[in-house]
Amino acid sequence: MVRPEPTSPVNDLLYSLRELGSRVRRFPEKIAASSKASLISISESGVPAVNYGRLAPVRAGRPIGGEIKLIHLRKAFPECFDNFNLIYLVSSALPAQVEEVVRAAKSKGAKLVWNQNGVAYPGCYGDFYPWFNRRMATLRNQADFIINQSEFSRISAERYLGSSTVPSGILFNPVDTEVFSPRMKSLPDGPWRILAAGTSHALYRTKSALDTIRELLSRGHDVQLTIAGEFRWKDAEVQVREAMRGLESRVTILPPFRQEEAPEIYRAAHLLLHTKYNDPCPTVPIEAMACGLPVVGTRSGGMPELVSDSCGMLVPIEQGWSRDLAGEPGLLADAVECIMENHVVMTEAARSHAVRAFEVGAWLERHREILRGVTSR
Repeated sequence: MVRPEPTSPVNDLLYSLRELGSRVRRFPEKIAASSKASLISISESGVPAVNYGRLAPVRAGRPIGGEIKLIHLRKAFPECFDNFNLIYLVSSALPAQVEEVVRAAKSKGAKLVWNQNGVAYPGCYGDFYPWFNRRMATLRNQADFIINQSEFSRISAERYLGSSTVPSGILFNPVDTEVFSPRMKSLPDGPWRILAAGTSHALYRTKSALDTIRELLSRGHDVQLTIAGEFRWKDAEVQVREAMRGLESRVTILPPFRQEEAPEIYRAAHLLLHTKYNDPCPTVPIEAMACGLPVVGTRSGGMPELVSDSCGMLVPIEQGWSRDLAGEPGLLADAVECIMENHVVMTEAARSHAVRAFEVGAWLERHREILRGVTSR
């Protein structure tokens, strides 16, 4: 469920009531999970036999967030639905019925590996943020090993979910650099092609990209913006159309796209403009860099850990948790100009950085080490 733009306490309350209703509707799933959990048997082979807490495969079509990581993991570690010894959960992709599975499996000696992404905080969820964090905190407290997706993810979790003394490590999100690769030939001459991609939960993120385009146009640059991804807040379509008034000829809005369509979307652009505030470990900039796109964004969240100075520019922004902030359009436009002046060099650096820091093969190998270590303890 998508939280509406936090414009009033009434909206917050309505959202919470709708979310509560959705949980009530999922109650039959929980009943089924409870009955199935009683049939769980634990593998004693000593080899990681992994369950991802799901009673069905990852949904087809458009996996998002943590589901993308599960696609990579399932190929290396196929899911064991009953005879397993280890549960692997991603905080941003929790199935409705997982508490029952964890409770039953842990009681029989199974281990839990927890992959921590972001948390709810006041700037995004208002006064209801503790309610949204409660489920994550309960499951994380049962973990035998915590994989933090970034140092920012670790700091956020310690702040809003509580401290933890279990073994942990930092492992950035991965990318398959054979699938996500640069265009063989350079883009034709013409306008600067700027991409803003990813699922968006609030207007400020899209408006920030549009304001940056306005600033670049006012400076005499020929620019085109492509917005790719899903808008997931109340009245999103109306608000975005209003925000882009006067820019219609300069902006293309693509519908939500499938994972296999993503590489070509990246390859059609010169650079990525990633304007989400406090993003803990976004996959979009990682995929973009693998396709040779330099990245412009704000110096917030996990972005400074992902984007090096050689392959992108992150503009300064106020740090905090009380509200989500947009980057200053003039600074973002300065960064775009700087990258386009050094585009060839930064494109090569972006690709090299992605291969070195985020390659899925190395990510899976580190998982093998973690899962074997947890299972053997």
